[in-house]
Amino acid sequence: MKLPVLTDVLDAARTIAPYVGVTPLEYSPALSRQTGAEVYLKLEMLRETRAFKIRGACNFMAHLSAEQRQRGVVAASGGSHAQGVAFAARRFGVKATIVMTERSPANLRQICRDYGAEVIVAGQVYEDAGERAAAIAAATGAVTVHSFDDPLIVAGQGTIGLEILQALPEVDAIIAPVGGGGLLGGVGLAAKSVNPAIRVIGVEPAGAASMTAALVAGRPVRLENVGSVADKLVTRSTGALNLALAQKYCDEVVLVEEGAIRQAMRDLLGVANLLAEGAAASALAALRLRTAELAGKRVALILTGGNIDAGVLASLLGEAIG
Repeated sequence: MKLPVLTDVLDAARTIAPYVGVTPLEYSPALSRQTGAEVYLKLEMLRETRAFKIRGACNFMAHLSAEQRQRGVVAASGGSHAQGVAFAARRFGVKATIVMTERSPANLRQICRDYGAEVIVAGQVYEDAGERAAAIAAATGAVTVHSFDDPLIVAGQGTIGLEILQALPEVDAIIAPVGGGGLLGGVGLAAKSVNPAIRVIGVEPAGAASMTAALVAGRPVRLENVGSVADKLVTRSTGALNLALAQKYCDEVVLVEEGAIRQAMRDLLGVANLLAEGAAASALAALRLRTAELAGKRVALILTGGNIDAGVLASLLGEAIG
């Protein structure tokens, strides 16, 4: 298996530049005071689709041949990848069919429809939707846009790492949320290729620790009964590509509990005035488990997006008031 390299990420940055804006890397005095680290927040919730997945989707779409664009694309997603593919398909004039899980927020489904995609609802988690998407691809000839286990997707997500390094060349550590592992793999590749001393830390919900299981086993492992308020990170298994990248470029993966993620979501709203999805807040939860090691260090937290189900937001606000 040929792994992507730094030049692939650099190429992706040039490719997606006309379609994807650079997001801010913002210093947080409050979180720095609370954690003892110099905390910088990579604000991916401020982009067009309120999530980082647009990067990989645009890079993938840009590399389709004219014949592939004519056939259209199909993708499976719990939410953010769906929006990224729908956005990219609209920009490139490609027909898109998106299979979204039953747990995906209704408003995100409508956003995908508003971008022009056909939306089908199937399954409880990403892999369930993936099976339906694979059947559609086999029947129609549409090109599958995988959420994380694809070199073009990984290279696109890796552009976040480049932007962090451009804004903060002296960064000591980067914390990246992990679902399938495309973000961790791409960012780790970019960061370590430029400066191997940068500490790259992945973070997973304890209830959906597919990358941790794979790193222990040395191969992708299928988990059952996965779930988390960080719904964008819930997958039953990582892919072989992203496991190999994590083995090469990731220093450790931290597991965070549900209560810690929910607390981090409330804190990002109350302290930083940021509406952060569970996946994004998991980065802050991980930092709080590593304050001793990262005290005084310049730490970038990748806040993956701000797409929160209204019911989850209501419960969080209730907890904060209570």
